Amino acid sequence: MCWMVDRCFALGYLYWLAFYVVSVIGPGRGGVVGGVVFSGADGSGKSTVAGVLRGYLLFRGVGACLHWFRGSHLFVSVLLRFLSRFNSFRGLCNPYYMVCIPRSLRRAWTFLEFLGFLPHLLIRRLLGLFCFVVGDRGVLDFIVWVAVTLNDPGLLNSIIGRFLLSLALREFVVYLHADVGVLIRRCDVPRSFLLRELAYYRVLSRYYA
Repeated sequence: MCWMVDRCFALGYLYWLAFYVVSVIGPGRGGVVGGVVFSGADGSGKSTVAGVLRGYLLFRGVGACLHWFRGSHLFVSVLLRFLSRFNSFRGLCNPYYMVCIPRSLRRAWTFLEFLGFLPHLLIRRLLGLFCFVVGDRGVLDFIVWVAVTLNDPGLLNSIIGRFLLSLALREFVVYLHADVGVLIRRCDVPRSFLLRELAYYRVLSRYYA
């Protein structure tokens, strides 16, 4: 019963959001600047909701495009796959690559993640010049990803962290929450990883979503 209520509430909010977007933009306008970003822990339903919203907007005549951020981008992803071959880097800090970055390399790795992220952020900004962008993950999700995989809460107070948080303020963020039990059923990652994600989202979503 609770699951049905939560689902109905989520669908109701989604259709309200779609109605709001259409009413503000107006139907038939393809070159619209702007967008919305769905944020949340792994398995919270971001991709599903983003896809439904884009489909609805297209149906209503709004030029909408879907853009997805992954965790680690470009050369960082390749480097993680390479490091996973060495025992000294293996671990569950990042369960998708089975890698743990040593504490002494945290700041350097944060900078690499940041460099890999910037081109994708630029692409999203450029897309916003031609269509209404429905974002599957955003700057807020990238911040949580780096902080959790590096086990580094100090990221939020670093220069890069503060810069990213300022960028997150410029996004229209909708935070999707799901209980840890639901997340575990939906994605194959350790419970401890999901709990760390939820802890960050619980705090950051109060101010940035």
